[in-house]
Amino acid sequence: MSNTVYQVEKRSDLKAKKLRREGYVPGVVYGKEYQDSLPLQISLQEANKLLKDNTKTSIIKLEGMEKPINAIVKEVQRNGATYLPEHIDFQAISLREIITVTVPLNILGEENLQHRRLLFQPNLQELVLTGPAEDLPERLEFDVTGLEYEEKVFLSAIPMPEGITVDAEEDALIGIVLSAQMATSEEEEEGVASKDAEVPVVGEKE
Repeated sequence: MSNTVYQVEKRSDLKAKKLRREGYVPGVVYGKEYQDSLPLQISLQEANKLLKDNTKTSIIKLEGMEKPINAIVKEVQRNGATYLPEHIDFQAISLREIITVTVPLNILGEENLQHRRLLFQPNLQELVLTGPAEDLPERLEFDVTGLEYEEKVFLSAIPMPEGITVDAEEDALIGIVLSAQMATSEEEEEGVASKDAEVPVVGEKE
């Protein structure tokens, strides 16, 4: 759970476009204890900090409403040109509530493989976990430092917190170690094939 408290406010009567011009990001918070979603606003500076410092599974504390709210960021709408947040959906949760979230997989020790002209080719980059909100990890990590060429990593090799279930089979392939040269050659072949596919055939009808 994040130790930082983020300040929000009850949503003003300004339309969303004008609210953004005033330096705020509109949003809502919803959850089991709310019959209807609660509209709110958060300063753009605070929103950027919140989104930078937390992941999809971070439990954050919002203050400024009638009472403090523990929540996770459920959805962020961003501006296509500036990538600035334009709307944030928060899901209010209790710390013991059972929720399902998508957690990223972080690979450690890749630089050691690179020294041996190897690389780790991931097959999965995130996992869907279910469990009590306060026990869910913000990320899962595994170390590939000692792996050898063509060695595979399966889900069963990644330690999981007690009480957390994964929406995948134990023999699900996380990734495999390849030679850097082989991976480069495969990428080049795929690029050539893609270019060939784009070359029009003479006499072919559109």
